[in-house]
Amino acid sequence: MTDDPLLQPPPDNLEDRPVSEASRLLMGGPTVLVTTTWRGKANVMPLAWHTPLSSKPPVIGISVEQSRHSAEMISHAQEFALNFPKRPYLHHVQYLGALSGEHIDKIDAVQLATFAPTTITAPLIADCAAWIECQVVEAVPIGDHILFAGLVTAVHVDPRSYADGRWSLGEEEHRPLHFVGGNIYSSLSQALEARVPRDFEAPERILRQRIEEELELTREARERHEEQMGLLEREIERGNVVDVTALEMPVPPSANDGEPPLDLSKGFILGG
Repeated sequence: MTDDPLLQPPPDNLEDRPVSEASRLLMGGPTVLVTTTWRGKANVMPLAWHTPLSSKPPVIGISVEQSRHSAEMISHAQEFALNFPKRPYLHHVQYLGALSGEHIDKIDAVQLATFAPTTITAPLIADCAAWIECQVVEAVPIGDHILFAGLVTAVHVDPRSYADGRWSLGEEEHRPLHFVGGNIYSSLSQALEARVPRDFEAPERILRQRIEEELELTREARERHEEQMGLLEREIERGNVVDVTALEMPVPPSANDGEPPLDLSKGFILGG
């Protein structure tokens, strides 16, 4: 067996996928609703392909399919706004992706409330988590998409969603939507704080200890969950009414793969 990492065989659980799925692996960032205005007509489209391009000056890139009506409007308007929808906009976002603004007013079609921007003309959508106003400084055709580079001219946030320089994990209704793929979305649910080794003479040992600590926490959570499930089963067996919101359970009983369903013929579950 060679020690050269470039000559090591791939792991057994590696699975090859089509190159077209590369973009899917990059999903998971916050979904945005891109708004723009041209010739007195406003438009909105959901978008997951966006990225910071520069910090000085602040420039953000959005990649829009060339055949989309939104690409034409942004090209003419030379400006756009990114609106970060919250959890209550879940179904609106998906529905907007199926509409074309070429023949209908999409903002009016789904009854989106808007308010005035500060540096551009594109409307901002109310009740979002954050807003970024941009002026196009460059447009680069790449394959079947156009990369619009937008100079950030204004940033606005809802402090219930964004505070202290990062997204907050407060009430779920104020968290941004994250696109996973298809019609599946997610929202931020847990903050994980990384700890950097302070003993720089042996970082590998310190990092290995950190991994072991995380695994131990996982085992403790699993044991605590099994204990709570046992308590739940005993209470149901006695014919009692059980409020699962009062139990320290990380997930509802119905969501545990591999566990037999609870017999609810004798007791009742509230809050599940």
